[in-house]
Amino acid sequence: MKITCTIYYINNKKKIKVLVKLYTRNGDDGDTYLLFGKKVSKNDIRVECYGAIDECMSNLGVAKILSEDQNLTHIAEVIINIQRKLFITSSEIACPVEKYKEMKDKYSFITQEMIDETESQIDYFQQNSPEIKFFVLPGSSLLSSHIDISRTICRRAERLCVKIGEKKLLNNKKNLILLNRLSDLLFILARYVDRDKEYVKASE
Repeated sequence: MKITCTIYYINNKKKIKVLVKLYTRNGDDGDTYLLFGKKVSKNDIRVECYGAIDECMSNLGVAKILSEDQNLTHIAEVIINIQRKLFITSSEIACPVEKYKEMKDKYSFITQEMIDETESQIDYFQQNSPEIKFFVLPGSSLLSSHIDISRTICRRAERLCVKIGEKKLLNNKKNLILLNRLSDLLFILARYVDRDKEYVKASE
């Protein structure tokens, strides 16, 4: 972001208008910055990963609105909870290894308690959904379809997180575990919202 100031006068009184511009032109050569200002290429694996997480959070926003439109407040609350965990994960992914201790002193990070909460949510929705004995085709409803799309994006972020770990750039192994659990949660959440519909089998 770029901050500019405009000075103008109203009734002979000096006024200053501050405008924070969204564009900086700093990324025009294909570079961007991780947390704490480390410059990397936009095709850096960490940028790819937190970009996929951003994509997942954005699509979950559609699912949240659809949930609210159907008065499924509890589903909307679960989705917001997922989005917030994804946001924390993306921040950790975007932090250079050498700055991670400093980040933990200032910001939130993924904990075992967050993973345990996610597993409890998976158990709840599984217990309250029909037993699944076959592969299910997505598309039984608009809401479940967006949840399923979010699941596939989350899986992509998980695969990218594996690559980050292979490059010794993963700050917190719990990020990978959480992405794995969140993908499972999104799968069963999609089945739960369609529990009163007939699931479509992947094969006849």
